[in-house]
Amino acid sequence: MTDGLFLETCKQVAKEYPEITFDSMIIDNCCMQLVMKPEQFDVMVTPNLYGNLVTNVGAALIGGPGLAAGANVGERAAIFEMGAHHVAADIAGQDKANPTGLLFASAMMLKHMNLDDYALKVENAVKKVIAGRQVLTTDMGGNATTKEFTRAVIDEIDN
Repeated sequence: MTDGLFLETCKQVAKEYPEITFDSMIIDNCCMQLVMKPEQFDVMVTPNLYGNLVTNVGAALIGGPGLAAGANVGERAAIFEMGAHHVAADIAGQDKANPTGLLFASAMMLKHMNLDDYALKVENAVKKVIAGRQVLTTDMGGNATTKEFTRAVIDEIDN
């Protein structure tokens, strides 16, 4: 019943914006299409469960859960977090997690707060550290710790 209500609500809202193409698909087909032809998607609106599936597939496509940023934005609240809900229990407390997704989520939050200059500094610093390939966490092919990667980003911002 909730899937039907969600879809009907989306259809109703879509009628108010005829300049935006609206389409729907079953979640298993959506995930397959996301892997096969990701370029066909622009903005996806999903209920929570399907959003988790889509973001986990998307995170895998870009290199892993540590790289993805996410946001849940509503009328009265906005939450910025990792894009993939990967618990990483296997590396908990080991200083091995990739903080890229969280740093990008922080930049999204700064943009949401109209602090674009600060957001750009964070984004550029993260991208420069990754492009330098000297301080990468293990999921990106390096051997840096979470703290070392974060310190490199902070140093880059300071520069």
